[in-house]
Amino acid sequence: MDKENDELLEHEREDFDYDEFFHGDDEDYERDKEQKKKKRTFITRIVGGILVLVLLINGLAIWPQIINLPAIDFLAASASLSQNEDIKGYKKAVVVIEHNQVKGTGFNVNSRGLIVTNEHVVKNAKQVMVHFKAGESYTGKVLYTDEQLDIAIVDIDGQKLPYLKVTYENTWKGEDPVVFIGNPLSFTQIANKGEIVGSVLLEDHHRPVMMIEAPIYKGNSGSPVLNSEGEVIGVIFATLRNPTIETDEIIGVATPATYLEQIIKEWEK
Repeated sequence: MDKENDELLEHEREDFDYDEFFHGDDEDYERDKEQKKKKRTFITRIVGGILVLVLLINGLAIWPQIINLPAIDFLAASASLSQNEDIKGYKKAVVVIEHNQVKGTGFNVNSRGLIVTNEHVVKNAKQVMVHFKAGESYTGKVLYTDEQLDIAIVDIDGQKLPYLKVTYENTWKGEDPVVFIGNPLSFTQIANKGEIVGSVLLEDHHRPVMMIEAPIYKGNSGSPVLNSEGEVIGVIFATLRNPTIETDEIIGVATPATYLEQIIKEWEK
């Protein structure tokens, strides 16, 4: 009986095709396998497409503030101006000022590191980070602020740093061409040009400020305004509707450098 059972089991093992049981007909098996592979690829592509779309939407969130401005003209003008060797030199003294997710512009006025910027750029900060074009970064100490002039002085511990010359003579007038350098929007070291269109006495100001017709945006706060000699004649601090004419024209306003003489000379000592 055992022998018969062994023969029966052997026969069953011979007749039973395990490969056919698991795989069936080879063509069917390969076809099923290919279909499953295509299905997995399709699902992977859908998931990947969704991820790309999410990243794209997140990325586009910062673009409305850039592309709804004349960004192409903005960057083209800077690229053209930056070919000038003098402007290349001026850029070396213009810095990025950062603290608590605030970013603005400043500029150095002596070789040891004395930075001029806006009061609202460093507001409520005792220390800020100062980044030069060449790559050096310093921790700066806020020495002085003047809310009405919107001016601040930041001290850094440097040596032989590039700096800009400030002229305290009130020689500027309407229609004078100017260049300014700053860090507007998501960009850095952007040079642009404009024209002085006069002066205006703003509310809560005791002295008139400079009005500039120029493409000035958020991040230009603290930008130096340079005359044709490369001297700083003002510091940009805001934009507003031109109060002298009945239009919606937006202009930049800057604190004249002539107001800064005592302040800078006091902290240069």
